[in-house]
Amino acid sequence: MDAQGRVTGIVSEEAIRLGLSQEARLSHPLSSLAKANEGQVPCDEKGHALPFTPTPPPRITRALLMAGGLGSRLKPLTETCPKPLLPIGDKPVLHRILEQIKAAGIDRCWVSLHYLADQIQDSLGDGSAFGLSIEYVAEKKPLGTAGAVGLLPKSSELLLVMNGDIHTDLNLPAFFAWHERHENKVTVATHLFEVDVPYGLAHSHGQDLRFLEEKPTLRLPVNAGIYLFAAEILDQVSRGEPYDMVDWINRLAGEGIVGQFPIVESWHDIGSLEEYHRLSGQGSED
Repeated sequence: MDAQGRVTGIVSEEAIRLGLSQEARLSHPLSSLAKANEGQVPCDEKGHALPFTPTPPPRITRALLMAGGLGSRLKPLTETCPKPLLPIGDKPVLHRILEQIKAAGIDRCWVSLHYLADQIQDSLGDGSAFGLSIEYVAEKKPLGTAGAVGLLPKSSELLLVMNGDIHTDLNLPAFFAWHERHENKVTVATHLFEVDVPYGLAHSHGQDLRFLEEKPTLRLPVNAGIYLFAAEILDQVSRGEPYDMVDWINRLAGEGIVGQFPIVESWHDIGSLEEYHRLSGQGSED
């Protein structure tokens, strides 16, 4: 708004997420992401904003948490404890995820099990401690990164799928609203992974050198292991058969029905001893 309180532009959450996932930086002025107000915010005849109620996000009620992995890269910690039960701060990472999905309105959750399944089931129980109804789908043989989807009962509702080893403060209702707003069949959460290159990066075309970039920081969008699926897509996973999530998403993306949701909140995959020890030292303040 200007000094007289008149609306001069709109900065949406979507513009911030897409901007920061591309060329925008936190040091840039917010006005660089602004667009003209085209009815998003109602105004009076003098251009002053009127009170309005934003459209609430859709309610998602079902989730599947993938918790059957071996956690091989975290040995020796995972020799006696499944990776989703490793503590971050004062509670296991899987407990944190369950609290997040409950806060987002989900009330029914399935947890896929394979490695040290009894420990996970004993820790979570029937879900009542989290205000959830938890059921378990046991992978008698490893079903890959998406095969557990085929073990769920049929439903007409959307399904949130999350890896059980993620530490994030992602705004799940914003994720749900994004999926609905773009009319996606599948939405994949992504996060920028920054890599500091210790050398001068050569930009070229064929044998022609265009320019050198000294020790750049590359910002690479990576799969965050969080997905929202329309119900009709889930039938593509056969019951009890191994299925790879990346192959599945790539095939669906080729049909033009997959969107991405950029995570600007904190996100960490507990995939290495170094990363785990760093996070467990930070606890829940990250």
